[in-house]
Amino acid sequence: MNKKSYYDVLGLSENASEDDIKNSYRKLTIKWHPDKWSTESEAERNLAEEKMKEINEAYGVLSDPKKRKNYDRYGNNDPFTQNSNSSKGFGGEDDFFKDIFGTFFGRDFGNSRQESYSENSNKRKTGKDVLIELNLTFKDSILGTKKKVSLKLEKACAVCNQTGAASPMDINDCSNCQGQGTVNTIQRTILGPIRTQVTCSRCQGNGKIIKKKCGNCGGDKFLLQKEIIELTIPRGIQPEKRLRYQGIGNDGWYGGGKGDLYVDIKIKENPYFQRKDNDIHVNLPVSFLDAILGNSVEVISLEGVKKISIPAGTQNGDHLILRNHGCYLGVNKNSRGDFYIWIQVKLPKKITIPTEKILSQLQHETNWNPNREFIEKNKDVIEK
Repeated sequence: MNKKSYYDVLGLSENASEDDIKNSYRKLTIKWHPDKWSTESEAERNLAEEKMKEINEAYGVLSDPKKRKNYDRYGNNDPFTQNSNSSKGFGGEDDFFKDIFGTFFGRDFGNSRQESYSENSNKRKTGKDVLIELNLTFKDSILGTKKKVSLKLEKACAVCNQTGAASPMDINDCSNCQGQGTVNTIQRTILGPIRTQVTCSRCQGNGKIIKKKCGNCGGDKFLLQKEIIELTIPRGIQPEKRLRYQGIGNDGWYGGGKGDLYVDIKIKENPYFQRKDNDIHVNLPVSFLDAILGNSVEVISLEGVKKISIPAGTQNGDHLILRNHGCYLGVNKNSRGDFYIWIQVKLPKKITIPTEKILSQLQHETNWNPNREFIEKNKDVIEK
């Protein structure tokens, strides 16, 4: 199917004047601007967007006398096939013709926010990545959670389609480089004259000069907008881990994909849970009576309070192990480390008189004195 001519797009004849072109462009822009169709169906919004692309492309050529002249000469055919002997090199017709058929709003920006109108300017580029820090509790880092974060993201300006101009009429070829973005210089050396190209200082290599900036973005082509995004934090995050969320970063250039969001995880220290590799260690105080006689006691785990059995005769500093209750071995892994419970036998600072009598009787009956046994066994240690 043949492409619709630029004159047909603007509803003009081939002998239309410059004023005719401008007037037709204004009317069509008012009719098809996407903002007027924002509340319509998706199909109608897409149609308006395509219409505006056609209108901008047609106006970008027909409003420029040089481009219009070449368009009238070659029509919709590729001008590069019309004259294989056309001039090459610096500022040749090939560069000029390529600019004619470049997508009017499809411009790449290289490594900065400057708009490029060179022959490769219709390439899209992915938006910049975003890096944030996120603090997690010890529990959330192990079991996973959901967190809402506030981000300031660069959003592509939908009013100017990232040209930075109020309208295509406000974008002109740079008079210094004639829209090429570069200028030729000749240096005379002992080897003879050397011709080089340098970036145009007036347009900074854009090839275009904007007379009036876009009122929506101020010529920046992007707008900073605040967004609240809910992130899913997977279980098993390792300390100092960086997570990547694809497609949540800044908007791209000229339809390019969004950048990514990177999240550096910081884990808060916990006064109770202590991590060692993939194991968790806790200190658990128990009564000396429970340690002597044995009993069922409670311990706080990541999954809540659990009951465990203390064996009779448990000593201070002994430990119990809950298998597979520690840290997950990696992101979304099923296997876990262990949960170590270190026993701290506690003695009462004060006791009642009846209790004192019972303990005194127990002391007398058992005749158990580990201190006396230790001294008798080691009394000659000083001589060794």
